[in-house]
Amino acid sequence: MHVSQIRQPSPIFAAQQSGSTAHSGQTTSSASADQVSISAAGKELQQSWQSLADGYDVRNISQNELHALSDALYQGGFIGRGEHLVLGAPRSMHAAPDTKYDLLGEMQQSFGRFAQGMTTEEKHNYQGAIDILRDLASSRRS
Repeated sequence: MHVSQIRQPSPIFAAQQSGSTAHSGQTTSSASADQVSISAAGKELQQSWQSLADGYDVRNISQNELHALSDALYQGGFIGRGEHLVLGAPRSMHAAPDTKYDLLGEMQQSFGRFAQGMTTEEKHNYQGAIDILRDLASSRRS
């Protein structure tokens, strides 16, 4: 999970990926193991992220669903304006809004083909959007 326009994973997501627990500033140490508690806001953020990951399959998503997902990610602070614009851009003028497709796969292929012609900012935003989609896919439970 990414928050706003920060290019590194949030402490919650980074901890999930590494198998540790995010640090909220409150620690209790013992000889055998460290314990860390997550703040209520951190838990709420984590639940919001998981809800989005479980609710949207980025490998089988429609344009209408993508618009809802993109707005939710932006409003939740998981992506910045640049990634929001990349994700919210119409896939095609002729694509049916309810037809499902592999968004993550298509974006990865497009980036591989067209990155050379992009500005640094465009590359940054496009890669950030791909990273978010990968994180959502890897967090998905259902």
